Amino acid sequence: MNVKTKTRDYYFERINKVIHHINNHLDETLDVSKLAEIGNYSPYHFHRIMKAYLGEPLGAYIQRLRLETAISLLLYSNEPVNNIAYNVGYETPSSFNKAFKKRYGISPVEYRKNNELTLKSEHSKIKFNAMENLKSLQPKIKTVKPKTVVYARAIGNYNLSAEKAWKTVCEFAKTKKLFGFKTEFIGISHDDPKITEAEKLRYDACVAISKNIAPEGEIGVQEIPGGEYAVFTHKGPYEKLENTYAYIFGKWLSESGKELRNVHSFEKYLNAPENTKPEKLRTEIYIPVQ
Repeated sequence: MNVKTKTRDYYFERINKVIHHINNHLDETLDVSKLAEIGNYSPYHFHRIMKAYLGEPLGAYIQRLRLETAISLLLYSNEPVNNIAYNVGYETPSSFNKAFKKRYGISPVEYRKNNELTLKSEHSKIKFNAMENLKSLQPKIKTVKPKTVVYARAIGNYNLSAEKAWKTVCEFAKTKKLFGFKTEFIGISHDDPKITEAEKLRYDACVAISKNIAPEGEIGVQEIPGGEYAVFTHKGPYEKLENTYAYIFGKWLSESGKELRNVHSFEKYLNAPENTKPEKLRTEIYIPVQ
């Protein structure tokens, strides 16, 4: 590996550390000096480096993540609005309300009321035959152990950007001899396309590992939390995953008596798209519940 490649890899490793810390500590005060220290960056250049990578100022990125996380909680949980404010890192409900209204034009309470009917009717937009299939889609409730994965992140439209991330992580896994008969291929979609602009959607292409691997360049290492999950099996092309998600969050969740845990859902791909017909693809969707 030449000096230029080593420098580039180290650059991405440091950025991944900062992004991973932000994603997992939205409920805390995120001090810029501390974030710069985590990435081993000079405070004088940190803002410019992060803006170049994220495509927006670091402060705007953090606020957007907090508000978009809040929207997910408003839509998919019964958590009181004041609690949501604290859970996404606002010191007071009033500061949360002000930031939310400035970005979306209405208060969090109004947003929740206006979107409850929309959410409940999401499944009605699906064609009748597809809906009949979804009605029979009942999840298995499983207790899952934590999974350590190596991953490459894609930013942009899920359908367009994920392929590059998968190529990157699979080349790494092949080089490190991480593949085995029972290797798990997992996708984490961090954002809801109904909430986040397409060019800012974040997706992690992950390969589960059973041995210690250090982050390297664009490849990060993270742990997928264990616990209870409702596991749905989606049958068919990835482009129709949205229909299954609409059913899960628009109908099943409201009738299940379950609450969402504050961790990401993830997908496990049971067969490979390069040698499987789209209608034969199988994807397990893991929804964290309690």
